[in-house]
Amino acid sequence: MKIAVPLNADNSVYHSNPWTAPAFAVYQVTDEKEKIIFDCVEHKKNPWAEEDESVVFDPMMRSDRCNDRVKNDLDHLADHYIILEAINGCDYIIAETCCSNVEKVLEKGGIKIYKLPPIIKDPDLAVKNLLVNLGFAIHLHTIKKAAR
Repeated sequence: MKIAVPLNADNSVYHSNPWTAPAFAVYQVTDEKEKIIFDCVEHKKNPWAEEDESVVFDPMMRSDRCNDRVKNDLDHLADHYIILEAINGCDYIIAETCCSNVEKVLEKGGIKIYKLPPIIKDPDLAVKNLLVNLGFAIHLHTIKKAAR
């Protein structure tokens, strides 16, 4: 299983609309002898950061709602598909909030959204939180970060 976590520039968890996150950490999760092992296998820059950096820094874009004027605009909806360039192949994305267009895109891409509690700042802890709350691990001590 693969999990995407949106990141700030300092590699802490990004809590706004993930479409505008500067980067994503991609975690691989495996089951080994009654233990769940997770490892950050890749950091991917948000393609918008290279295409149009203003999107990443625009407070309006960071919000969790597209305004009614653009919500059903096909060009605007198509802009949201760029998130799949970074996290395609993931099973989950951990996000505190998403606009409805990101939700549509992720659903079409087969990526489930796991709502992130606002107090979690560490990406590893966000992954552990998902694994415990979705029942992949019964106890926190059965979840281990991969040894390097």
